[in-house]
Amino acid sequence: MKLIFAELNQELSGLEVELRGEQGLRYSHWTAVRPDHVDMLGRDAGYRYLRAKGNSIEGGTSEILRNILAERVLGLPPESRPDRDIPWKGLEK
Repeated sequence: MKLIFAELNQELSGLEVELRGEQGLRYSHWTAVRPDHVDMLGRDAGYRYLRAKGNSIEGGTSEILRNILAERVLGLPPESRPDRDIPWKGLEK
């Protein structure tokens, strides 16, 4: 559901920005303060568009979720990982 929601939200918010033209590019304020509550509908189209991009990153990127679905649900073979048995600190930089 997270994967579908992230993609759908990006498509819808992108369409909204396109339909609004110049008004779709407006962004009400750039304060870097954590909000008390999430309010997607009370903000402007520019905020919703930028926020939708974050949906594909939060909780695991969409690419990682696609890999999980392919391996666990569809039973496809996992990607080859030559570093699978090497500890993180043993990897070259």
